[in-house]
Parts: sequence; structure tokens; C-alpha cells
Amino acid sequence: MKLFRSLREASEGKPVPAFLSFDVEPDGFQLPFSNPPEWDGYSATFDFAEQFRSSLAERSGEAPKFGWYFRTDPQIAEVYGRPDHVLAKYPDRIAYLETKKDYFGVHAHHMRWSEQRGLWIHDFADAEWLEHCTRFSLEAYAKWAGAPARRFRSGAGFLTNEIVALVDQCGVQVDLTIEPVAGWGLSETSVDSRVDKSPMVGAYPDCRTAPRLPYRPAHDDFRIPGGRSGRGLMMVPLTTGTVYREKPLWWRIARRLVRGSHYQGVVHVLYPAHNWSSGRFFWDLVERRLRAMSQPYLSLAIRTHVDDVRVDGDIRRLFEALPNHPLSARLRFVDPLQVAPTLVSEE
Repeated sequence: MKLFRSLREASEGKPVPAFLSFDVEPDGFQLPFSNPPEWDGYSATFDFAEQFRSSLAERSGEAPKFGWYFRTDPQIAEVYGRPDHVLAKYPDRIAYLETKKDYFGVHAHHMRWSEQRGLWIHDFADAEWLEHCTRFSLEAYAKWAGAPARRFRSGAGFLTNEIVALVDQCGVQVDLTIEPVAGWGLSETSVDSRVDKSPMVGAYPDCRTAPRLPYRPAHDDFRIPGGRSGRGLMMVPLTTGTVYREKPLWWRIARRLVRGSHYQGVVHVLYPAHNWSSGRFFWDLVERRLRAMSQPYLSLAIRTHVDDVRVDGDIRRLFEALPNHPLSARLRFVDPLQVAPTLVSEE
């Protein structure tokens, strides 16, 4: 018993790799063709990230590195005149992030203009459009960067075997899209930006059977580990947790007595933008999940939405709570390309 306790304590004291992905995009989906809005969320998130970086570095003793995934898809090209609009507009910002050793990738939304609806829609039904949109985004980024994108996050958490095959073919080495749960899109008819909505056409993938730890996908189904014969691409799932409401101990014991000791609660993706009751509650939840992992890691994603990172925004309050949580001393925010191979099982 003492040996088990000492081994557990040693494991809990080890640094844990963490990936924080910022999806850089306009605040809304329904963008006008003339005088489109500035990307205010990106500017606000840039400022927030620097404040968070500084406070976390003081706590952990290491400067964190963050991931920035830029929209370079056809909608951005049509509305702003070029797919790499935001990359080209803020070269000084990019140069600064590079000095901080931050890393970049592609974030692609499969959106097209619908004349019939007079709206931008997420078209998940047209396989040719999905391929065109994905390839367009990757090629636009590669042209700007002078090298293929090696990191990718698909918009709205949407993936298909064809998308995964294409990003693998195009040189992407790590995909941080997959949400290994019965996703929100199974019961929704639109994608919500928190500013507006974009109708969703086509079926949304059910990824509840996908692994919750990094893996190389099988060639015929991206939700199944392929082991040594799988793709070269590594899939790094967003972190999930069993979410309970903050209830007293007696209530939780009674629930388990009624539902049985096998009841494990409902597994959710740990979205930072969710309306969590407190930062402490969220980071306690993360800590419990890390303890349950054989190879602990953390992967969180945030879209650059201006309201979330303002002084009283939910995400700002959430991340401002981390430096005061014991977990902050163990988390190491790094580039997934550096550590993902050590987390992937080759079985």
C-alpha cells in the first residue's frame, strides 16, 4: 500500500504536457462581402495570451508555448480578398509570437455561400466541397509560410475519413480536432459562433467510440487506432472529463446508490468557453482526468471571441484561476509536435 502510494505521488509530481489551441477567426460566421468586420477577437486574445503567459511562467518557472490555428479557407478568401488575410495583415504580431516559440497551424471551416438561404452555411454533405475547402486552406497556408502546415484543426469539430486522408497526404503531422464524445452536432442543425449561427447541411460524425488518448488512425476509419499500420498522422483528442454538477457529498453518494456503482456520469469535452461555475471547479475536473490517464496530457481549444477574453469574460476568469491552482506547477504548455509521438501507442 505504501509502495502504491509513493508511486502515485511520484506520478502526480511529473510535468504534464499541455496544448492550448487558439482558433483565429472572425467573431461571427455571417460575414458581409463589403466592409467585413475586423478580427477583434484575435486582437483581444493576443493581449490576453500575453498576460496569461506571464502569470503562468511565474508559477511554473517555464515560458508556455501556445498554438495559433488560422482560418485560410474559401470564405475568408471571398470576403477579405485573400485567404491569408489575417496572417498578412499583422506580420509584427506573427514575428512576436515566433519569438515566444509559439506554433502555427490551419483551422478550416467548410463554409459556402447559399444563394437560396442568403446565408453562409456549413456544407458537410458535399464530399467534393469538403475536399476542396480543406486542400484550399492547407495550400493557402503553405504558400504564406513557405512550407506545408504540420498542425490542423477542422472547424466545428467536423472530420471525415476523406478529410483525415487529405491532411495526412498534405503533410500534416498532428491533428487536434477530434472530440471523442457523442458530439453536439448530432442534435443541432446549425453551428453557433456565439455571435450568430450558420446552418449545417449534412450529417455530423459520431465520435463517441474514438480513443481519448493520442493515436494513429486506421486508414479505413479515423475513429479507430491503426497502430503500426495506421496513418503517419497523429490524432490528439481534446481532453474530456466526467462532468457532475457541484453537489454535496451526500447527494453524490445517493446518486451512485440509486444508479449503481458502475455509473460513471456523462463524458463531455472540457470546453473552456463553457459556463463553468468557477475556475477552481474546472481545474479540479482537469486534475481528476489527468490522474486517470496512463499517459497524462491536456488539450484545450478556444476560438478567438472578443467577449470571452475581456476583463469579465468567462475564459479570462477561467485561465486567471489556473496560476493559483496546484496543477499549474505541473502543466507544461508545449508544441504537440514535440511530445505527441511519446504519447501515441503503437499497439
